[in-house]
Amino acid sequence: MKAWLFPIIQTLFVVLLALSFYAISWFGDQFVLRAEPYDPFDPFYGEYVLLQYPDLKAPNALKDGEVYFTLKEGPDGYAIIGRIEDEPFFGAIQGTLYGDRITAPQLEQYYVEQGTGPGLEDARDLAVTLDVSPWGTIRPVYLEARQEEPNN
Repeated sequence: MKAWLFPIIQTLFVVLLALSFYAISWFGDQFVLRAEPYDPFDPFYGEYVLLQYPDLKAPNALKDGEVYFTLKEGPDGYAIIGRIEDEPFFGAIQGTLYGDRITAPQLEQYYVEQGTGPGLEDARDLAVTLDVSPWGTIRPVYLEARQEEPNN
């Protein structure tokens, strides 16, 4: 048929994929989470920091497994759980509940520049800035050592 149609469709797909990545920041809200690092190096991927979030705690009524949650800003300026359910809802971030802690695939590891991983691990108190889209996609944008509370 038309030899030029397929390359145009492929190009549009790639452009839409890139736009969807940036749309998280354009249309979403930004939150800062308290984080704690562990295991900062992978020989294949380079330096990264695995993160756990002490403020992402679930109520006792939920059982372990998949959960869906939203974030809201807490009184100290750091994000906390806004709404959490075991069924999907619009705008929810999909995560997994283990005990009383929640993890989400996009939040578990953060790749850093070579040489900065051990310094972040030594800091022990980190802050992760992330963008959350209205449709529930998250995008970590910045990781830094936490010096003091943001509202102080």
